[in-house]
Amino acid sequence: MNLLTTTSPILACIIGIQEIVSLVSQYSLSIATYSLLFNLLIYFLMNGAQIFETLVFVPRWANGNLQNLQILNTEIKSANLKYFWILFHSIHEVIFLISVLFCYHIDGIGQFLLILFLIHFVVRVWTVVYFAQKIIRFQSLANIVDSHSIETIRDIRKWVLLNYFRVSIYIGISIFMIPLVIQILKVNG
Repeated sequence: MNLLTTTSPILACIIGIQEIVSLVSQYSLSIATYSLLFNLLIYFLMNGAQIFETLVFVPRWANGNLQNLQILNTEIKSANLKYFWILFHSIHEVIFLISVLFCYHIDGIGQFLLILFLIHFVVRVWTVVYFAQKIIRFQSLANIVDSHSIETIRDIRKWVLLNYFRVSIYIGISIFMIPLVIQILKVNG
């Protein structure tokens, strides 16, 4: 009796997994199509936000004026976008992985999408390791410092220049995704 009670939840899970696999394989082309389309749409939303942030927001706090650096001051009313970006990127990463998983077997789409994902992943790691760390440092400076050094101003300018490059890469990835979406829409009819 003990063996039966232990194995029945396991069997239920296995049966459930088999049904899910069957359902997913039946609709894999539709999942590939919609996930790639959503991936592109979310990429364009993020690009729009990044472009706005890069062209409007960043130049204002990065111009070397201490009052403008206070935009990043998290102890007062400020534009702390940390939670927005964490949520948005998390959703996008899951959808991107689903796109790669379901599109990989489609000729002319899968391998190219995987290359775009690898480029995206490298830039995302760069974002977390360099850009996020620096912006956290700049926020802490805005919270405590009345003036910043020439070294800090150089760091800010370097961050801004590299940010232009980083945003350009993300825009390039989304532009290269457009033909993939068109191609999968033709395949799916």
